[in-house]
Amino acid sequence: MSDGPVAGREQPAVRTAGRDLAARRAGYERLVAVVLLAALGVLLLIAGTATWATVALDVPPGSVVVTGPAAAPALSALSLALLALAAALSIAGRAARVVLGVLLLLIGVAVVALALPAGLDPARAATTAITAKTALTGADTVRQVIRSAVSTIWPFVAAACGPLLAALGVAVLARTRRWPVGGRRYRPARAVRTTGDPVDDWDLLTRGADPTGPAAPPG
Repeated sequence: MSDGPVAGREQPAVRTAGRDLAARRAGYERLVAVVLLAALGVLLLIAGTATWATVALDVPPGSVVVTGPAAAPALSALSLALLALAAALSIAGRAARVVLGVLLLLIGVAVVALALPAGLDPARAATTAITAKTALTGADTVRQVIRSAVSTIWPFVAAACGPLLAALGVAVLARTRRWPVGGRRYRPARAVRTTGDPVDDWDLLTRGADPTGPAAPPG
């Protein structure tokens, strides 16, 4: 008995299975990107609100503890924006994902520009906090009363989030065409008339259609 007709019916099933596997992989990629973005947002929020430096002074009060909000107040807002972008990425369409990818690139650059100088020069980062404690004004005046300034690890942790965010933005831009559109799984499948063939009906099921439903209207 010839296997030709059976083999012919198996080929569409194999192609459909391949497309479904690729769609699932693309969905997993997007899920991983959303989780990574949310994790970076949380990490940046923790780093941005931690202690960034301890400064010893020659005038009362003798020492000042510099926190992230005092050294780089914009980081807290950026970390919250990242959490919002993670939620948006989970449901965004292709065009919106391109915009989100560009935003991630820009935010990554901004994070490095805000955090790294504060870690490398804690005395400069402490200027605002010292002024609030001593009423001294002017960067040169403030530096004259600083005996020592020591950074913690947190400004560098915050700065490290920048390249990771930029890399994630590049990944979003590069892979967005392969990712499914948010909310597609909730769209009703177009009903197709059953063919009466088990193999063909299985193909319809794998495409999300109901083989027992009425035929779709022509045109």
